[in-house]
Amino acid sequence: MLGLATPFKTQNYGTKLQAYAMQSIFTEMGYDTEIINFTYKSSKKDKLATLLSPKKLAAKIKYKKSQKGTAGNAEYSKCMAQRNAGFDNFVNQNLRITRNFLSLAALKEYSKRYDAVICGSDQIWLPVHIQQQYYTLSFVPKKTRRIAYAPSFGISSVEKADESLYKSAINGFDSLSCREMSGCDIIKNLTNKEAQLVLDPTLMVDKKIWDKMSGSTPKVDGEYIFCYFLGKNPEHRKKVRKLAEKTGLKVVCLPYIDGYTESDNGYADLALYDIAPDGFVNLIKNAKYVCTDSFHCSVFSTIFERQYFVFERFAQGTKGSTNTRLESLLKSLGLEYRQIKNSELADEWDGKLNKTIDYTQVQARLEKLKAHSAEYITAALDGILPAHEKHIKLYDKHDCCGCSACADKCPVKAISMKPDSEGFVYANVDESACIGCGACIKACPIKQFKKGTAEFSAVAAYSKDENIRHESTSGGIFTHLAKAIISNGGVVIGAAFDENFGVRHIAVDNIDDLKKFRSSKYVQSNTQGIYKETKALLDNKKTVLFSGTPCQIRALKSFLGKNYENLITVDLFCHGAPSPKIWNKYLEFANANNEHIDSISFRDKRISWENYSLTIKYKGHEKSAFWKDDAFARGFGFSLFNRPACSTCRLKSFPRISDITLGDLWLIQQIFPDLDDHKGISFVLLNNEKGKRLFNNIKSEIFFRDIPKEKLRLTYPVMGTPTKAHPNREAFFNRLDTVPFDELVFKYATVDKKREFKIKRNKFLSKLGILPVLKRLKKIL
Repeated sequence: MLGLATPFKTQNYGTKLQAYAMQSIFTEMGYDTEIINFTYKSSKKDKLATLLSPKKLAAKIKYKKSQKGTAGNAEYSKCMAQRNAGFDNFVNQNLRITRNFLSLAALKEYSKRYDAVICGSDQIWLPVHIQQQYYTLSFVPKKTRRIAYAPSFGISSVEKADESLYKSAINGFDSLSCREMSGCDIIKNLTNKEAQLVLDPTLMVDKKIWDKMSGSTPKVDGEYIFCYFLGKNPEHRKKVRKLAEKTGLKVVCLPYIDGYTESDNGYADLALYDIAPDGFVNLIKNAKYVCTDSFHCSVFSTIFERQYFVFERFAQGTKGSTNTRLESLLKSLGLEYRQIKNSELADEWDGKLNKTIDYTQVQARLEKLKAHSAEYITAALDGILPAHEKHIKLYDKHDCCGCSACADKCPVKAISMKPDSEGFVYANVDESACIGCGACIKACPIKQFKKGTAEFSAVAAYSKDENIRHESTSGGIFTHLAKAIISNGGVVIGAAFDENFGVRHIAVDNIDDLKKFRSSKYVQSNTQGIYKETKALLDNKKTVLFSGTPCQIRALKSFLGKNYENLITVDLFCHGAPSPKIWNKYLEFANANNEHIDSISFRDKRISWENYSLTIKYKGHEKSAFWKDDAFARGFGFSLFNRPACSTCRLKSFPRISDITLGDLWLIQQIFPDLDDHKGISFVLLNNEKGKRLFNNIKSEIFFRDIPKEKLRLTYPVMGTPTKAHPNREAFFNRLDTVPFDELVFKYATVDKKREFKIKRNKFLSKLGILPVLKRLKKIL
């Protein structure tokens, strides 16, 4: 298995796309590959060093000043929030990422699973990154190979004070390469080692993959000039306007990403913000001309054979300039003449326009460079063969969603689902019975992650039947969808309570039994055997409506291995899944007298939809508590006891692969305030034509209103991101078997204590008149 130490968190296009490319290179070679998620936390010593360093302090003050314009421009901030949501969704959809590590020590232990760790690409060897020791792979165990693929120093030379640090870091690698020749020279001068010049990973990925990822429909109609500038130079924008006048084409731009800049005002005919990395590639591949000062924009212009011009972002001789990587790229491709230096901005366009790029020669050069880069990768991985696993192997609990599809799929019943100390089930393989067919791997929704591609629409909806609406978690739409299926001879499958109020998936074929599915069950349901049962029904030509969490829907589709026209899937906006053990602990506490329970409602709406309670009804009486006052509901709401995989889940990312997605439309006040009667509104996503057809069948039974796309963008992205685990989760589970359940929950299901302290502290300092002074000082620092 390979681990990738590559940037992916920074919210810019190049970072996201190079991470995707790094992953794609090694995945296409057959390796099991994942990107390591590490967050560097500055120590008090680091912060003090910044405070005492005039150079670092000046840089921080400069950055803070640059952000003032952004903070003061509400419209820009709103637009960038949309772009950031697109970035996050791209990561969830396209990158396989580990859980988050906050220390190199913890990462060192985890990294024992890897055959090699590869760092690259982008400017990972800037001095600040070398000092942090992550991109130098200092955490990698000695027996694990350390490989550098296409790292960039981002600087043309190393300062004398940093030489020993760089030398020590570079000497730890088994294989060395660089993206720029200047980097190869630095390595040679510091260590006397040879580093191979290799291509940026984005150039190593086949054009067909980028073409598929970016979609077939152009983001902008007609011919246009596409502009993407990372620098703020207004003269660059003026030069583009002259090109527009010369060609008669409209200008389409993505405004400056790191803050509001006046130079972006008005120069483009169309300024776009709501563009994710795949949309960025789409805009480049469909442009007539491209104007940029961005390395990766230049890369994709080359891949899609655009006529492009590269502007000089930094003046020659500027300290901290990163011009070298663009200059190196253009030189390697024989395209130096495509650069427009700052000294040439006053020149006419004729000279540049008359000399078009001959991509026959460029591609010939590129193929040679690809071959050299591929040779380096092959040599660096020599002896490490792609692992063809015989069966599911669990390296980390974050890698298993507990769907049970692997156990259902095993033809010799060699897999059983065993609970751990937290009560979550995981696959347990009987090696002696396993025949090595790999069927379990093919059924795993995490291993076989598929990206959704369909465009979806959304509606706000609720049942016209007040009883159905009241008994349902939100608007009662699922009941009407299910009735439509059963009325036509179909079967509905979903989560229901059993006789002991455990939760498992069952199949029903009569309308009276649909009440078993109403109201959410905030426990991971037992799905063992349900995938086989579903397949049997489908093969017998029964129409099946299958509902569940996103991981369960993906598990079903992986298990089936093919599309069924008679299958309709409905998934949910999922907050996470507590274990059956947690639920049983709660029931032992809540039903201490062991009375007969008639019913349980996780979301009793008797007060209102928003202020719901958890209610247990016994014979002749009931217990009902507002969710924050109930031990289970509070712990669930605070994400105290979700499954580990829920905190890294990308199975609920958008677009979904289900036909319909249902949830609560909590933002109803912002979208349709006139519909907010506090009784519950369903948020319905219609993910494809099959989902739309079923929804059309129930329109007469419900009230609904289409949600405009511009409002939808503000609503759904958060629903597709993983649910962050509560910081007290580990402490809670460590004491679960020794401390009463309710006591434990109310001890640990709390808001951030540091945040509470800060609020109290700030109130005190404000009374003393000190707080405003400290805030001004903080802005400077």
